[in-house]
This record gives sequence, structure tokens and C-alpha cells, in this order.
Amino acid sequence: MIKTDVIIIGGGSTGCGIARDLALRGIPHCLIEKGDYAAGATGACHGLLHSGGRYAVSDPIAARECFDENMILRKIGEKCVEQTGGLFVRLPGDSKRYRDLFLRKCDEVGIPTEVLSSSKALELVPNLNPEIEEAIKVPDASIDPFRLCMLNMMTSRLHDNLILTRHRVTEIIKSHGRCIGVRTMHTVTGEIKEIYGNIIVNAAGAWSNLVARLAGCEVPITLSKGSLVITNHRLSDMVLNRLRPSSDGDIIVPNEAVCLAGTTSFAVEDPDKISVRAAEVDTIISEAGRMVPHFNQTRIIRAFSGVRPLIKSGKMDSREISRGFQIINHENGLYSIVGGKLTTYRLMAEKMVDVIMEAFNLKKECETAEKPLDGQEELSGYPLSKRLADMQNIICECELVNKKDVTRTILQTGTKHVGDIQHRTRLGMGPCQGGFCTFRALGMMHDMSVLTPEESLQGLREFLQRRFRGIRGVLWGDQLREEQLIEYIYLGIFAMEKKP
Repeated sequence: MIKTDVIIIGGGSTGCGIARDLALRGIPHCLIEKGDYAAGATGACHGLLHSGGRYAVSDPIAARECFDENMILRKIGEKCVEQTGGLFVRLPGDSKRYRDLFLRKCDEVGIPTEVLSSSKALELVPNLNPEIEEAIKVPDASIDPFRLCMLNMMTSRLHDNLILTRHRVTEIIKSHGRCIGVRTMHTVTGEIKEIYGNIIVNAAGAWSNLVARLAGCEVPITLSKGSLVITNHRLSDMVLNRLRPSSDGDIIVPNEAVCLAGTTSFAVEDPDKISVRAAEVDTIISEAGRMVPHFNQTRIIRAFSGVRPLIKSGKMDSREISRGFQIINHENGLYSIVGGKLTTYRLMAEKMVDVIMEAFNLKKECETAEKPLDGQEELSGYPLSKRLADMQNIICECELVNKKDVTRTILQTGTKHVGDIQHRTRLGMGPCQGGFCTFRALGMMHDMSVLTPEESLQGLREFLQRRFRGIRGVLWGDQLREEQLIEYIYLGIFAMEKKP
């Protein structure tokens, strides 16, 4: 039996942010995540650090929160934020009236803007559609959500708090009507743990209502699926937004050596049963191609989906639902925090911990807006230029991940999951999507006695299934030809078609 003060369910940006804030205020806690960090919406987003411009017209309160948090994250998370800047691009046929409204609302919110001529915009982003009317510059940026979560958890770890990844909450333990703990099961070994605490925080995102129901409670949320695609190289060094009301395929975000484009919006019932539709991929490529014509000929290496947990609303179009957040006190020791954005995760965590401190009758001010994230200097090979300094024993040619970084990650985490290495080093995130490097990493785990031969093969089979789910919607042209080569390697040379 494990005892602590606060139990956090969910290892996305909000849960990790809450853990960091609690650590800095001296509150013992345990974070529980059924997968790895950023396994939900956090890891399935485009990595856009919003300036607030996207919401200036439709949701000015959320827009102001985004702008303020953007400025804070640039300061405290300098090593995982790329200050790209952003452009809102007006194409022929796009409303000039909306352009004027956008500028006025940005000014009211306090978001700095600069109107650029088409020639100036093309100087900044040569791949832009040469027929653009104009562009408006805003302080958008790009952020790595995986590393953001890990840096927040570094603070929790440094303060000797308990972190349980790969543990699923199967039961919320109650006594006299009050939630006093949770029962978890390790997703691989099946080991059962009981953790007891004074307060339980439900930060499970799209799964928050499922968690709340374990305590006999409800969380009113709307689930909205969004799909994105990844290109095999950068098409822009700035974030690009279409200057119009939010719609499908109107954002392109540079991240490391690639670009992510999206997104779409479809209501769903079950966050575990989502997939990318072929029509979504076509729409994203077509709409992104209107801003950057070269997008139509660019190799797409992956398509994926995530689920946004939005505050329940009667609005039919989920794009019209506020991106604000809400803290729910279930009056039984369980709190739920829902809604929000990756950009506002720190603010959400601050408000949640303020509530916890009040419940404990303790007073200590939040420090997360001033203190830099711990562990930034130790980031493994980030950014890409850092990896160019050591080209010896490369394991992943696409992302220049070397053997030393993979070995260090295995030793530090003790993981048996190759995906955990991916999140911490970017192994397998390049054009081949792990096709030529994952088997090497699994071989290293076997050589280090982390995995048995049978576990290595099973891990490889599971990886290949996950990989195929991500690329099957983009199999044409060069991507299809490469996939045929990879198929031959695994089925022919490695004989992976044979059953164990």
C-alpha cells in the first residue's frame, strides 16, 4: 500500500503540469498514466504554441490566455520551444471583412500583429502561394509536447514523488462515500497496486468521464477527433494559418525537420476507437496546398488522430466550443479538470493546485511561471543541430539518434517499450517512421538483457502494427515504394510472416 497527499490520474501536459506545480509547492503526490507521457491528446496535437490569434475572433478569453502562456513558456521552456513566428495568410477569395475583424479583435485582446505585403510574406516563406493577397504576422511558435511533459515530470522526480507509467486505474477506492485511493494494474505485468491519498485529481483528458464514472460521478465533455498529417521535410520555417474562420486543414506547423498539417473536427463517442479517414487526408492536403502549393507534391509520411476533450456545449460544430477549461469539484475528494489547450496547460495546473492548496488550508504561491523547467540542458539531442555534433554510431539516420542516447534512455527508464525511447530521443520519427531503426533499438534492449528474444520479437510485431496504422492512409508514390522495401526486409530477410 502506498500513501501520498495527492493522486493525479493522467500523464498528459495538464497532469504533468500539476505534478510540477505540486512539487514546487512541497505537496507529495503520485502521478498515474496508463501509457507513456503524452499518450493522449497532448501527443497527438500539431505542437503549435498558440499566440491566441486563432481564437481572437471566436473566443477572446481563451485567446488572451494563450498569448500570456505563450510568453511564459518561451521563458521557462526555452529549450523545447522554437520561436518560429506565425503568419495568418489571406488568399484570393478570403474575406477582407474578416481580416479587418481579426486585426481589431487581436488588438482588443492584446496580441501584437504586423500586416505584411504579399512580397514581404514570400520573402519570409518562399513556398507560400504566390497569389496570396497579404499576411498578418503573429507570435506563434512550435513546441515539442513529449519533451514538455518529461521536463515537467523532471521536477516531480527531483522532489522524490512517485510516477507510475504503464499503470491503468481500474478502481477508485471509496470509504463512507469519499474517494480515498485508487487501485491500478500494470498494463504489461498485471501487477496490482493500491495508492491512497487525500485528494484525487482526474486529469485524464478524453478519458476523464470514464475515470469519473469509477467514482460514480460524471464529467460533461464533448469529444472531438482531429486528424493531422506529417511531411517528410519542412515546407515552412514559420507557423502558417489561413486567415478565415477555423476550418479543416488550415494550419501548418514546422517541428524539427518536418511539418505537421491539419486539422479536422468530428464528434466521437469513444476515444479508444478512432481512425484517420482517407477523406480527411485528402482534405488536409488539398487545403494546406492552397497556402503552400508544394504541399500537393510533398511526401506524406504519416497520418494520425487525437481526441480533444472540450467542455460540454449545445453547439453542433465543435469548432465553436470554447477552448477554455473548467475545474469540477465532485464533493467527494475527487476533482476533474477538463478542456483547455496544450498552450494553457501551465495555467490550468496552477488553478488546479490553487484549489488543492485551499483544500489543505496551506498557503504557498505558484512558482511555475518564473522558474525554468528542470532538465533542459540534458535534453537528448534537441534541437536537431545538437545531434549533428556527434555522428558516431548512428542508430536512426533520419533523426540522427546515436547509440549513446538510446543506451542512456534505456538505462534511465528501464523501459521495455520502444515507444518510450522514441518519445525521449525522436528515434523513428523521421521519413522511414522507424522502419530502418526500430529493430536496432530492440536489438540493443535484448543485448542489454532488458528484453528476452521472445519479448523483442513481440515488441517488433506490435511496433509494425502501430506503424502501419499510421502510414496506411498515405501509401502512394515514394511512401508506397519505401513501404514495399520495408515489407521485403521484415517479411523476407527477417521472416516476420512466420508465427512465433
